[in-house]
Amino acid sequence: MKSTKTKILILMLMIILILTNTMLYGCKRKEVEEVEDPLKPVTIMEVKTEDYSNDIEISGNVKPAQLIKQGFKVAGVIGDVYVKEGDHISEGQALMSLNPHDYELGVIAAQAQYESLDMQLKSKIDSSVNQAKANLEFIKTQLDRVRRLHEKGAVATKTVEELEVALVVAENTYQEALDARDTSIAQLRQAEAALELAQSQLDDTVLKSPITGTVVKQIAEIGETMAPGYPVLVLGRLDTLEVEVGVPDNLIDNIQKGEKVNLFIYGIDKELEGVISNIDTTADPETRTFGVKIDISNEDGDIKPGMIANVVIGMEKLSSIMIPIDSVTDDAEGSFVFVYDEETETVSKREVEVGEIYEDSIQINDGLKDGELVVIEGQYGLLDEEKVKARRVENDD
Repeated sequence: MKSTKTKILILMLMIILILTNTMLYGCKRKEVEEVEDPLKPVTIMEVKTEDYSNDIEISGNVKPAQLIKQGFKVAGVIGDVYVKEGDHISEGQALMSLNPHDYELGVIAAQAQYESLDMQLKSKIDSSVNQAKANLEFIKTQLDRVRRLHEKGAVATKTVEELEVALVVAENTYQEALDARDTSIAQLRQAEAALELAQSQLDDTVLKSPITGTVVKQIAEIGETMAPGYPVLVLGRLDTLEVEVGVPDNLIDNIQKGEKVNLFIYGIDKELEGVISNIDTTADPETRTFGVKIDISNEDGDIKPGMIANVVIGMEKLSSIMIPIDSVTDDAEGSFVFVYDEETETVSKREVEVGEIYEDSIQINDGLKDGELVVIEGQYGLLDEEKVKARRVENDD
């Protein structure tokens, strides 16, 4: 009986040992399964050649296309102001005027001097010329008659000689009269010029607009004494405005005068088109940018000087393979990407030649071809020929 119990006990111990080994073996297999490395997840994208333009966006200030500081040509005290800041003005419109009293007196004096000389020329001078001419002609006639008589012996030689002397005197008198008339005519012309100048100075006491535009700023007030040429008003043409931007020196060769660009005006949220009107020939020494002016139409008048404009300048249009810039990894040998093989579900390291960067994409000049699948996410830490778990996305996702 005791032997039987012993056998049973030994059997139970053996069963327990077998079950324990089985459980331990199962746990070990589970642990092995748990420590096995899972496949690395990556995101892949099919590459293809596409057209793109490496446009640049630059902000600039809106300014009047034409800005004029207007001042009087003559000195004086401002008597009237006919416009105010913001007024629309037409070419030839009166803007300001000086007190004209002194200039009116100048015109009166010049007019009187001119009329006096003109009267003197028409009366005294012309009369002297006519008298001298008539006397000269009379003496010539008398001399001719006396010479004929002298040839016949009817007149003494002395009489002929006296008339010849009288002829010389008459000729000199006539010439003096002509010279006096020329002098009088020159004086009259000088007086006429002085009158025109006085009248012009009187006219210049009224300041008129040389353009059709807007009064941008009033500098002087009524009662102020102004010197010739000192600015009293600032005028501007607002039907056409300009936006000035600075273009980096490495991009300036890609744009040209007359090229159309797109603009967005902040504040009024307006999109419009402009034309490049000027490109500076030298760069700013501090910013290394070239000043570029863009003309824009403002017929509606809703764009105001001082607003900020965003300018989009189109660069050269290219056709190339573009991939996300983070897809490219650099090492000591150069730039490379990982290319996915759908059949083997593995990735291979591929060296590529990169080009220009456009926003968050980079140009691939060599190393890839249309239809290949490139890893765009999860590429860091990948190994050549490593098997991965790939998730495909479209290149516009």
